[in-house]
Amino acid sequence: MRTSSLPRLVAVALSWGLGACGEERPPAPPRPAQPAASEQTAAPVTAVYATDTPAVLTYAGPRGAFVDTHDPASVPEGVRGFVRVTLLDGKAPPPGTVWVANLDDPLEDGTYRLVPVPRASFEELALGQGLSSAVTLPEGLEPPDLPATHGDIIVYKTSWCGVCKKLQAYLDRKGVEYVAKDIEADRAAAAELAAKLKKAGARGGSVPVIDLRGQIIVGFDRARLERELSAALPPPSPATPNTPD
Repeated sequence: MRTSSLPRLVAVALSWGLGACGEERPPAPPRPAQPAASEQTAAPVTAVYATDTPAVLTYAGPRGAFVDTHDPASVPEGVRGFVRVTLLDGKAPPPGTVWVANLDDPLEDGTYRLVPVPRASFEELALGQGLSSAVTLPEGLEPPDLPATHGDIIVYKTSWCGVCKKLQAYLDRKGVEYVAKDIEADRAAAAELAAKLKKAGARGGSVPVIDLRGQIIVGFDRARLERELSAALPPPSPATPNTPD
């Protein structure tokens, strides 16, 4: 059986706690009552999802919107690895969390293991898997002469792109300084992006696009950003120890 990446994503989610995730939130279908207080302090809750069990499945759809379905077969490839499962007649997850399943990694009996993920982290984790939103650059752009070096981290976005909003929330939470440019509201920014994509040999037609000091990253690829930010940004300065007067 193929090893699932779900536990690693969940470990990251749990380490983040319950931070805010911005304006857009996935739909909140009806859920069973929360466990009793005695259950909340017991060992971590575990559960499985069988495809014949009444449930609402929530996955990351186009343009950063979330889509609900009752049919696991209708969840598209590419987003099946991180799907919220709301059991309509079964066990509820621990307080403040939601059940998440990897629909590409069934157990031997055909069911799916459910893992609790902080509710406020689900959106960012689901969208931060290289997803992007289709966009058309304006016609008649005149690409500028690009500078030899790139000093700032630039996020090219649109006002309606949900994936862009989650990317910006991620960068804000990490304390990363960046410049955001709306390629629909600013033709110069659109031309700048077109020139950078051409120079990098990258495909256009979607946002967000991140210029990380010369590295062009298309989509919100959280795992790659973690690696690239660690390599590109200087480590925090060590705290100065207090000395007696």
